[in-house]
Amino acid sequence: MERVYIFDVDGTLTGSRQPMHDIFSDFFQNMISQVPVYLVTGSNLEKLQQQVPEQILNRVAGVFTCSGNELWQSGKRIFKKDHRFPAEMIAFVERLLRQSNYTIRTGRHVETRPGMLNVSVVGRNANLQQRNAYNRFDHEAGERRVIMARIREAFPEYEANQGGQISVDVSLKGWNKSRVHAHVQEKHGAAECYFFGDNIKKGGNDFPLAKAILDAGRGNRVFPVKCYDDTWEILQEHFAANVELASRVA
Repeated sequence: MERVYIFDVDGTLTGSRQPMHDIFSDFFQNMISQVPVYLVTGSNLEKLQQQVPEQILNRVAGVFTCSGNELWQSGKRIFKKDHRFPAEMIAFVERLLRQSNYTIRTGRHVETRPGMLNVSVVGRNANLQQRNAYNRFDHEAGERRVIMARIREAFPEYEANQGGQISVDVSLKGWNKSRVHAHVQEKHGAAECYFFGDNIKKGGNDFPLAKAILDAGRGNRVFPVKCYDDTWEILQEHFAANVELASRVA
């Protein structure tokens, strides 16, 4: 039975907005020579190229950017799905951000990407220290959960999911990472899918793909991780010992 591996990037293969560790990169390049691998991220290709080496991006079976709304293979874009978000939604989101009590603002708070909006109180220009600080604040205050609920209530035809450390991803319902599984099924038939992600809980932007994979049954597995070290450890155990990976779904 063929097995296909699917990986989120931020928090799964790298630190948040950080480049891939050199030793892990070497290991990963050996892995992708043995099995089909897909990457999926909420970021665009330009941001992804700052994190993952070109020799990996050009050799994996596919790279899904913008939460699955773009597919790249060997550096060429295979498809792009886009959507024009209504002006009233942009204005609503901007009001939500202004209402936040969090005082540090770094710029680029509402970013339009193919098929999605990326929304951040602290802003996409935040450095690593500022990202970590906002993430700690949000963990205590639950601010992103409130923002997500307000968007869903005001615009029920859209979905809002937690994206990475600092943001909320907004898209039309169904325009999320779950479409990656449909593509893998089309290309690889009854292959088993193994998915690694750090934001798999309901409300996270990895959840739709994790649910689609598990709902398909068969030998599919989903592995929640907290950092790239977790991913690396699991993969090393599997490829070194040639044993079955055990599902870590709670």
